[in-house]
Amino acid sequence: MPIAQQLTLTVPNRPGALARVCETLAARKINIVGLDCSGPQRQIRMLVNKPAQARRVLEKAGQRPRLEPVLVVRAPDQPGALARIARKLAARKININYAYATVPSGARRASIVLGVANPGRAARLVG
Repeated sequence: MPIAQQLTLTVPNRPGALARVCETLAARKINIVGLDCSGPQRQIRMLVNKPAQARRVLEKAGQRPRLEPVLVVRAPDQPGALARIARKLAARKININYAYATVPSGARRASIVLGVANPGRAARLVG
């Protein structure tokens, strides 16, 4: 299972905040391939095609982004797939702090991003 670098930042929960972050990245041709934007403090977690460059670009725009390793699991698009992954991790006492996923239309596999304390260990268990 691959470990990816996720970009995480907090922005005010106001109209246009997410738009500004996305526009800043788009201006530099940085593509967002996964996104979770939630919580009262508007924490944005995203997978992008150029994580290090995205971090620098957002820092120059006045943001305080950080890069974090996350586990990205490819799972069949069928009932119970995520349950099996979560059970494997739970059996080894690995807590899933958050998750977000996407299944492109017509795809047979989902991409699931899991925020865990030790992505390397989790990857070996799920693999």
